[in-house]
Amino acid sequence: MEIAQAIQKRRTIHIFSKKSVSNEVVEKSIGAANQAPCHRRTFPWRFTKIGIKKRELLYQLQLTLKFGDKPTDESSLKKIRDKMFNPSHLLIATQICTDNQVQKLEDYAACACAIQNLSLSLVADYVGCKWSTGKITKDPNTYKILEISPSEEEIIGFIWIGYGAEPPLIKRPPISTIYRERD
Repeated sequence: MEIAQAIQKRRTIHIFSKKSVSNEVVEKSIGAANQAPCHRRTFPWRFTKIGIKKRELLYQLQLTLKFGDKPTDESSLKKIRDKMFNPSHLLIATQICTDNQVQKLEDYAACACAIQNLSLSLVADYVGCKWSTGKITKDPNTYKILEISPSEEEIIGFIWIGYGAEPPLIKRPPISTIYRERD
């Protein structure tokens, strides 16, 4: 697939099928992520592949965060279970920590570029993904479950990878509204 076509076809997938993505395709996308531009060559991105045992623990944590002690209906439980277990791969995207606030912003931009490269590589192989954040990505228990030190790395998102239904095209603003020239 040509890069222009991959850019146009890249969409956030919300509903994944149960079809498994090969590890080879995922590892290829990590290689693409590692080619992202990076100011000062800090290479701040890290990706951690999560297996079924960790996903089960994250599922339990998500239920606690979302419902606490409140009773929950089977439909809500199924929706969260499907989200946590259905896509064949879950990567945790993290950013190496720094106390330098300028570098932290530059590093986040580099991580976002890495995730975009990863996404485009997946699309080129006809695979979808979703970058998500939320309470679970910030919760201290998530760091414990994933064995990630919050003093060394910050979780910047979960990357869900799988085959799924492609959402409709998004109406984008005309180029004339986002691009300008100055003499």
